[in-house]
Amino acid sequence: MTMSPTRAADPVTPVPAGPPVRFPDRLHRFFEATVARTPDAVALQDGALELTYAELDARAAQLARYLQAHGAAPGRRIGILLHRTWRTYAVLLAVLKTGAAFVPIDPAAPPDRVGYIRDDAGLNLLVTTSDLAAELPRDGVIALDLCTDEVARLPRHPVEPVPPGSDPLAYIIYTSGSSGRPKGVAVAHPSICNFVHVITGVYDVRPHDRVYQGMTISFDFSIEEIWPTFAAGATLVVGPTDSRRIGAELGDFLAETGVTVLCCVPTLLATIPRELPALRTLLVGGEACPAGLVERWARPGRRMLNTYGPTETTVTCTWGELHPGKPVTIGRPVPTYSAVILDDQLREVRHGEVGELCIGGPGVAVGYVNLPEKTADRFVRHPAAPRNGDGRLYRTGDLARFDEHGEIVYLGRADDEVKIRGHRVDLGEIESVALEHADVESAVAALSKPEDGTGEELTVYVVAARPEVDRAGLHELLRTRLPEYMVPGYVEVLDRLPMMASGKVDRPKLPAPSGPRIVSSAGPLVEPATELETAVRDVLAEALALDPGQVSVEADFFTELGGHSLLAARVVTLLRERGIGRTPAVRDLYEHPTVRGLAGALDPESAAEQGAGSVPPPPRPEPLRHSRRRYTAAGTAQAAALFVLMLTMTLPAAGVYAWHDGQVAPAVLAQLALGSTAIFLLQRWLLAPLAVRALTARLRPGSHPLWGRVHLRLWAADMLLAMSPLPVLSGGPLAPGYLRLLGARIGRDVHVGTSVLSLPSMLQVGDGATVGYGAALRPWTVADGRVTVAPIAVGEGAHVGAGSVVEPGAVIGADAVVGEQSAVAADQLIPRAEHWAGSPCVPDAADAAVAELTERGPAPSWTRRHLAAAVGGVAALELVALASLVPAVLLVWTSLLLFGAGPALAVAFLVGPVFVVTVCVLVAAGRWIVSPRTGPGVFPARSALGLRKWFGDKLLEMSLAFTNSLYATLYTSLWLRLLGARVGRGAEVSTASHIDPEMLTISAGSFVADMASVGSATFHNGWMVRRPTLVGRRAFVGNAAIVPAGTTLGDESLIGVATVPPPSGVPRETTWLGSPAMNLPVRQDSGEQPESLTFRPSRARVAERLGIEFLRATLPASVIAVSIHLFLQALSDVARTSSAWTVVLAAPALALGTALLLVLLVAAVKWLVVGTYRARTEPLWSRFVRRSEFVTGLYEAAAVPALLGMLAGTPMLPPLLRLMGARIGRRTCVSTTYLTEFDLVDIGDDAVVGRDVSLQTHLFEDRVMKMAGIRVADGASVGDRAIVLYDSVVGAGVRLEPLSLVMKGEHLPAGSRWRGITAQPVVDTPAGTAAAGAPIASAATVAPAAPVEETDRLRAVDPERTTVLTRVGPVVDTGRTLRMRSVQAGRTTPKLVASSAVGRHRVAGPRSGRAGAGDAVSLCGGRSRHRVDER
Repeated sequence: MTMSPTRAADPVTPVPAGPPVRFPDRLHRFFEATVARTPDAVALQDGALELTYAELDARAAQLARYLQAHGAAPGRRIGILLHRTWRTYAVLLAVLKTGAAFVPIDPAAPPDRVGYIRDDAGLNLLVTTSDLAAELPRDGVIALDLCTDEVARLPRHPVEPVPPGSDPLAYIIYTSGSSGRPKGVAVAHPSICNFVHVITGVYDVRPHDRVYQGMTISFDFSIEEIWPTFAAGATLVVGPTDSRRIGAELGDFLAETGVTVLCCVPTLLATIPRELPALRTLLVGGEACPAGLVERWARPGRRMLNTYGPTETTVTCTWGELHPGKPVTIGRPVPTYSAVILDDQLREVRHGEVGELCIGGPGVAVGYVNLPEKTADRFVRHPAAPRNGDGRLYRTGDLARFDEHGEIVYLGRADDEVKIRGHRVDLGEIESVALEHADVESAVAALSKPEDGTGEELTVYVVAARPEVDRAGLHELLRTRLPEYMVPGYVEVLDRLPMMASGKVDRPKLPAPSGPRIVSSAGPLVEPATELETAVRDVLAEALALDPGQVSVEADFFTELGGHSLLAARVVTLLRERGIGRTPAVRDLYEHPTVRGLAGALDPESAAEQGAGSVPPPPRPEPLRHSRRRYTAAGTAQAAALFVLMLTMTLPAAGVYAWHDGQVAPAVLAQLALGSTAIFLLQRWLLAPLAVRALTARLRPGSHPLWGRVHLRLWAADMLLAMSPLPVLSGGPLAPGYLRLLGARIGRDVHVGTSVLSLPSMLQVGDGATVGYGAALRPWTVADGRVTVAPIAVGEGAHVGAGSVVEPGAVIGADAVVGEQSAVAADQLIPRAEHWAGSPCVPDAADAAVAELTERGPAPSWTRRHLAAAVGGVAALELVALASLVPAVLLVWTSLLLFGAGPALAVAFLVGPVFVVTVCVLVAAGRWIVSPRTGPGVFPARSALGLRKWFGDKLLEMSLAFTNSLYATLYTSLWLRLLGARVGRGAEVSTASHIDPEMLTISAGSFVADMASVGSATFHNGWMVRRPTLVGRRAFVGNAAIVPAGTTLGDESLIGVATVPPPSGVPRETTWLGSPAMNLPVRQDSGEQPESLTFRPSRARVAERLGIEFLRATLPASVIAVSIHLFLQALSDVARTSSAWTVVLAAPALALGTALLLVLLVAAVKWLVVGTYRARTEPLWSRFVRRSEFVTGLYEAAAVPALLGMLAGTPMLPPLLRLMGARIGRRTCVSTTYLTEFDLVDIGDDAVVGRDVSLQTHLFEDRVMKMAGIRVADGASVGDRAIVLYDSVVGAGVRLEPLSLVMKGEHLPAGSRWRGITAQPVVDTPAGTAAAGAPIASAATVAPAAPVEETDRLRAVDPERTTVLTRVGPVVDTGRTLRMRSVQAGRTTPKLVASSAVGRHRVAGPRSGRAGAGDAVSLCGGRSRHRVDER
């Protein structure tokens, strides 16, 4: 056997010229240097196994000794045929330690190919396992699994180093060859050592990195995964070899293992649907990278590199950094490499011209094994070769040119090599094998696109040597001789091959394959036996471009039907989209590769996943209806309460004017300003908490009538809480203490990120718990004419996700996690240390961010210095709020003093722009001063950085509250850019909340609707996670959707109303709806709308809109300023002629009167500008949309804060909404102001519309406003935060539970009960009856519960801690419930206020039959962790 260059006798080694370099001279010494430097660092992770550098080195030393005993030495070649495990890397190191060269072989290669490589490379040994060696000759084979004990007994200390001057060959890697056989590329140690030395710095691999190793070691792509990792002392994460190699499961694996550096081919990257927040460096190579992948994956804080390099140039020879919006190139040469472009005569072409890319430098390989002519053809001596090489260039066969920036633009192959799924394939090799078949006269292989559009596939075109071509026999020959990725999917028989004048095959004229994909099933054709089998078979046939009649239900998808990993992903996608069986995973197809097996796995009846742990809410009592008299009496009491509140707030103005007899002077105005500020702070900080405690004292759990005393007390307490400083304190270190003052039981180190709380005396939050942004914990709710009151408990270390709703009586166990946008039902128990999510809340996979923070353990507590700084921060926020008024007030009062009341009133009309600019300047400056200037990552929340994050959040909330009408305008994008967000051209952003602007990218043409939360940080365990979030080009984020930090929304994707996108990410052009999200393959067509009215408006329309929206943004502040001015002017007039007591009593009446005038003004504007709303469809840039949005802005930013917000939940709100055009019946309880197209809203008699309910009579989809009516019929109850979309009906007597979504066009039948996003029917169990496996509380009585002794609600009745819970839902745990490890052992039981005498918790007692409310102790505290009973 000979090598080109020769094998050993006369080695030709491309040793670099010039001075010696200071890096290891043999490949394995990079690893040994790290062992010496950081022996205890983790070298690799293989599943649950972790090996340090010292441990892996010791195992490699043992294997090296074993190999030496069997003949391994310098000059020898050792084959490695292993599945990917930690032993693979130990063997690699062991072979190198002996001085031999390694020859890796793909374990999936057919025996014929393995045999050829053994012979061609002249292998002295082949290291493998007994299963892989079963069909191979036994001579020279070392089966690792048969010599484990012998190896383990060998010494572990380092082996003797390889002598200087030993054979320089490091490895031989076989690639596709045109002769029909693979060709071996020999690479020497100087080449690979130079590469590892320079590329580790280029890729910036760091010791803390975790690098994914997913490519088989028979491809040199694996080298840049393995060796830079070892050189840097980082951790190699061994990739899976099962279904997790691709798609969503690979994404989950990468996220779960915390991979920070990923090398992969673009085809594989495109299959990963989820975002990978921890990913710091992304390397793509092996094939051309589409620009769409760059747009999706490249982002601030992450380097995305495009790498290029044939095996003959030692892995990678050029690299470039990829950026969205920039052309994709293969960059520039790696340091020490050179690149030139030559013509057919090997002359350099002019800059910018196309030619063959040639590579020089120390990375040029030795040559091809046993192929001297091929070596001489491809490795040429050339004057353009750099001096640091051996004078040779490698001709890559790739066409390329240099662009104007000096980067290399790849233009494809100049020969017959192609790339398929990242593998380099020489088409000639396929052709050579095909020609061996007796039926084939001539053959051409090509990469073609079948007519069915299934993507690029290898096709072999043949001209028959006989009348008939045995397609199956030809395919079998190809399958046994070629690796899986090289086997053509199609065999096309042609009369003749299209030829060019030169005599070459005219490949562009080869027809697209139209025949069926090759099937090689040897068994009989078995027909489907069930409907499910038929549906699964049809999907497989479609994905494989086969006629369904060709597919046997017992044929193997991979080995017989020609499937591969990408087609497997397509099959699963089709099954999901069509709702066939239970939701499948790629793993299912790998484990059940036949139609029959897959159908059995997807059968819902056998899968035992129905129910999925959803907990039924308590039984529904008989609805109560109330008399007009009771309704009026309650309204009168509420009006009196509002009068008293306004009396308190206007007292300084009344006193000052009464004292000065209504005169206006500088001293009077100064006293007025000081008095108003003092009463504002006094009421906010002292009177409100005192009143809340008084109003909620001695309230007991139970059921109470609507409009009764308990209801009125709760309403008043909620109103005062809204005026308290809780919104400012939430998220900071002072919030828990303030809640304790209000009567709540809040533990140590608790993070309360929300102010949506009520009835604090019935709230308990355990030590170390976290309540996320905007989560609603309200121990009382209204439905069916009743007020239900019950305590809420959040256990120690528990997590309540952002936007969630926790209903009365709910218990969240210690260390439990409730996901974002989840609804914890009344009386629902979330078991300890489990993760539940969704609406309704069911067991779910763990949240990656929360799990990461859990594993870190508790962060340090707040220090006294932090608390002092927080006090200063609160004071600063209060000053900023007051300072925002100063310029406007000074402007009006200066005009009043200088020119009188008339001109001052005119100036008041003009102060809107002054106020808006002042707020923006203060908020922007404040955020610039304090906002964290960090990249993405995990940070301690209880720190100075956490304080700055809290302060910045509060400033943004202030902006939303004070300048609400600025949002949803063209000015919003400018404002967000000023705050640090990256907002693309033409993006539409509404009232997005809880954002980290510097971490947010909103791409061109995207749309973010009202109340959406985009990219908010995650808090847990005293830590916070900040990740970059990307909203793709022309993507849509619906109202109230929650997009977690680190999410990437693909281009033209749609996230529906109230939706949380799937953790796996959102691919482009997909539609998702719900919590949890479901994929909607088809969404409603918006009709044909011109681009000029959707995405590309004319300049005139832009100018028109800017003018209208300037008024929209500033007019609300002006109208409020005029209202306040009129109030003060009227009060001054009264003071001139009346007694002091008259002035004091007149002040609240005047304040309410001027606020009412403001509402009437808004109503008048609505009727003048819009008239009557009717169902219609209008594009975004139409003038009707401008008019409608103008009215909406004035309503939301002027009428609601001036008066309507205070009237929510009172009989006084419906009449004012009727003035706007809404149809609202008698005796209704409307606790929301979230309705806009008033004429389209119809609410019947005795209906209840809860807090923060959105009656969404319009949506923007595809930048088209679609609106239609909503009907909430008589006696219906719509729970807190529910959303009812347009063209829907909530029938008479329907109960819609909190945080539910009624779809467009949906009609909920009368008397039914619904919950969930999207709404699902609830079957009520009769009162007092328990459903199987789910003990249900008895129906509560209307009268308040009798006082009971306050005891530990969760007191243990089982001293041996043997309590088990009855599982709710299926009896088999299908693996969807993940129990997170508790990191805070020894917690105490939460002590709760007593509930009614009847237990309200879904907890079964011990098996002996004893039951009691105390059985839940094991879930909310204590050391014992109890499992859900799965019997």
